[in-house]
Amino acid sequence: MKFIHAADLHLDTPFSSINSFYGELQEKLQKSTYTAARRVFQTAIDQKVDFVILAGDTFDDTDRSLEAQTFLKDQFELLNKSGIKVYLVYGNHDYYRNDYSVINFPDNVTVFDSDVNTATLEADGMKIGITGFSYYQQHVSDDMISRYPSRGDFDYQIGILHAGVMDNNYAPFKVTDLLAKGYDYWALGHIHKREILNKMPYVIYPGDTQGRNQNDLGEKGFYLLTVKDKITTAQFVPSSVYVWNKETINAEEDDTLDSLLLKISNVLVNKNTMTTLTINNAQKLSDDVVKAIDRGEILHHFRNNKSAILYKIYPKYNRKNNLSTIDQKYWDDSKTNIFDLDDIKDLDSRLYNNEIIRKHINQPDFLKHMQELVENTVNKKYNGE
Repeated sequence: MKFIHAADLHLDTPFSSINSFYGELQEKLQKSTYTAARRVFQTAIDQKVDFVILAGDTFDDTDRSLEAQTFLKDQFELLNKSGIKVYLVYGNHDYYRNDYSVINFPDNVTVFDSDVNTATLEADGMKIGITGFSYYQQHVSDDMISRYPSRGDFDYQIGILHAGVMDNNYAPFKVTDLLAKGYDYWALGHIHKREILNKMPYVIYPGDTQGRNQNDLGEKGFYLLTVKDKITTAQFVPSSVYVWNKETINAEEDDTLDSLLLKISNVLVNKNTMTTLTINNAQKLSDDVVKAIDRGEILHHFRNNKSAILYKIYPKYNRKNNLSTIDQKYWDDSKTNIFDLDDIKDLDSRLYNNEIIRKHINQPDFLKHMQELVENTVNKKYNGE
């Protein structure tokens, strides 16, 4: 038996900060989530799998476009012609509504509703059980795992779960809770980082199928699972159209515009990468070179690169001279007083009510990142005086 486990296709992702890219690249980026999804379904056909599992956030938003729905229906029709079934749950981005489907999917597609339930099928002479549920709202704080039944009378049972480990906003769970159910495989979704939480049985986050921003780093894809004699083997299959990565170069006092452009060119070598570049020790650069960075001239210079793409430049300024002891004390004290997470959340409750902003603010490294940005700005001003 073979099956594919994919998650977080995020069809219709609105890519940001790409308006200055040349037209062909903008179009390819906008279509990249579709291209990656097509690779998932074509692999299913090529590998003659028995079924495909989509573990949530297939659409980027619950108000999905007609284009995304039509695309997905067409892909499911192709799978149907090859005798391949689809088992789909909706996640926090594309959560389930009773009137969700404007376009109906073909008969080979099983969409789980908001109650935990189990679908059954026959594959390779085995009786298979697939258990899951779809989100019914943006956040699910309930202990949904307690509603999953223990292993049933199946030769092979799979649990589908769109959730975060001990994340109270997204069906919180512990790996031990999953293992206690006695299933043969757990198909997870929600986390965009590929991760195998357990091997016997497999508990897998495949990650998203296409990176969507500068923090969504590395090759993305899905898993092809093969079950033989009840032993499961997992193979990662890449699907990224573009891979996001980060690079760093060091500025020197004798750097000219030409030498800096050469340093940047030397890190833009991997085809189809979207590179976020940090320039360390930017305080060593001349005023003219700094102006070329600040005005976006260097970024624009590389925007028509046909291989690796320079997405953003972050100059990092360090102090030319160390602070005095008393100044350093004032700076350290101010960090404690100013960078208070509760105060930041209270600045504008309307902003904090936005899920994307709230999720960003609640990231573990948010305050550290804010401090670094402020310190970088202060250092730049300080060096200029």
